[in-house]
Amino acid sequence: MKKAVVVAFAALLTAAMAQKFSVEAGAGLYGNLGGQLAVVAEDFTPGLPLGVRLGVGFAQSDALDDGEAYSPVTGSQKWGDYKKNYNLSEWGQNITLSLDVLYKVAGLGLPVEVAPYAGIRYNLFSGGYTDPQNKISGTRSQSYSTNQFGFGAGVRLAYPLMPNLSLVGDLGADYYLNACFKGVVEDDSGNKTESTVCPGDNNYDSLNEWVTQPEWVFKLRVGAAYRF
Repeated sequence: MKKAVVVAFAALLTAAMAQKFSVEAGAGLYGNLGGQLAVVAEDFTPGLPLGVRLGVGFAQSDALDDGEAYSPVTGSQKWGDYKKNYNLSEWGQNITLSLDVLYKVAGLGLPVEVAPYAGIRYNLFSGGYTDPQNKISGTRSQSYSTNQFGFGAGVRLAYPLMPNLSLVGDLGADYYLNACFKGVVEDDSGNKTESTVCPGDNNYDSLNEWVTQPEWVFKLRVGAAYRF
């Protein structure tokens, strides 16, 4: 998390050099339903068609794969069947910090501003299940979380509605590196037991197949940007 703060601070210092700022809000698909708030800084020097975008996104996550079995939890049953048999409640989310460099393409003769971009990502995944009907003896809930670095690229389209207001579309894809899983099991008495499983550990691959920390994520968002 400290590394993410350093990245954000560096982005803010870069933005301080800009001549124009936009605040951008969008919603759509990021692996699942979600949205993003972002600040876009442009025109660092006259004639330089570059911008920097710092964004914070949130998306729901299907945290556990229904088609996979994870023997320490489900035995030989697939998660979808195990969840249904015990009436378990599943939850998951991704919070993503992104930093992109945008290049505004000139001379296309289009009514929209086209800006390809590429950048880095820092994703905080968390998800798990709860046992609201107390059907699993000794377990009230179980959760997993990861902090992942990644990379992304795409294209941002902006259509001017007013001098300072634009309709914005964002199409892209991100790739995330595998990270350590932090697991927390809460028993019926409220006591919590923590564990960590990292790449290279014996059961990492099977856990990674069951818990759906992001790898490739495709993005499609629509929103609005207001320029100051």
